[in-house]
Amino acid sequence: MVPDSVEATSVSTTSALIHTGLLSVGLSNLFWKGGELNADDNPETLLLVAMALFCIAIPFQGLYILLSRMIREYPNPVLVPSSVLLLASRCEIVSYACGITGFCLMLVRTSNVLAATLIGSAILVIIMARSALSVPAR
Repeated sequence: MVPDSVEATSVSTTSALIHTGLLSVGLSNLFWKGGELNADDNPETLLLVAMALFCIAIPFQGLYILLSRMIREYPNPVLVPSSVLLLASRCEIVSYACGITGFCLMLVRTSNVLAATLIGSAILVIIMARSALSVPAR
């Protein structure tokens, strides 16, 4: 979905800061856990998948941050090319999906209680979002 010209400025500082935070979490986990990995120890698959997701997310987060900066520098949101907005939107989706999923997998491997809490809250959020979207507009 490509934002219209009014929404072009919604690629805001706040969104870029969120991506910067996700970038920091991904990089710190990669450096922290990656430094401990040893092929001889046969690291657990869940950890490797989480770290692979961080590796996927990092370039998309970086590109999104650069694009959002570029979009904010346009004097008029109408002048922002739709291809740039589309690319920013796709980068945002991939970086959120991979970064947050990687973080969740790191959390899941920590504790069964945390995993159950995370899955329960995710189901609750999905139910709430579906019910809000199914209510007809007035």
